[in-house]
Amino acid sequence: MSAGPDPVSWADLRNAFVRAADEIGEYFAGLASTTFTDGDTEHWSPAHHLDHLIRSNLPVAGGLGVARGRLQPLPPEHQTRTYRQIRADYRAVLAGGARASGRWLPQPQGSQTELVERFRASLSAVNDALGGWPDAGLNAWAMPHPALGVLSVREMLLFTLMHNRHHADGVQARLGKVAPGTVSMDNASL
Repeated sequence: MSAGPDPVSWADLRNAFVRAADEIGEYFAGLASTTFTDGDTEHWSPAHHLDHLIRSNLPVAGGLGVARGRLQPLPPEHQTRTYRQIRADYRAVLAGGARASGRWLPQPQGSQTELVERFRASLSAVNDALGGWPDAGLNAWAMPHPALGVLSVREMLLFTLMHNRHHADGVQARLGKVAPGTVSMDNASL
């Protein structure tokens, strides 16, 4: 997959969510069923990663679906970050020891096909909720992130895209499909 530009506009984001659902969903659907479930709570299986992503994506869709008047306005001094800046900040937080906990911990239930479909539906829900937002509003409102703090709605969307690719890359690296530390799906056209 070739590198593409970072998503910036509302239309870029909408297209990126469609591609992520297709590409990442297809990747997980194509894994052997024994590989898909090979793991435990300490060493996540692909099923664990997919369930974690579903648990992470759905609250973003829900947050986008609330009336904008219920969200906090973004502080005027907030400097909106790019996809690459969000990715670097997230990697730094992970390097500092941040890990999923609480409601973000996976407990995969259902078949591989069911999990892949729920994953695709979770990204579709984000994309559908985004459809009701004007581009300018993406930088006007704040959404909290458990590890990165206050993000603009645009940054939360960029994080969501990056986070999904981050986990798909992690699975690929664990399965020996790419060298650890390299990025494969993260270089896919966003």
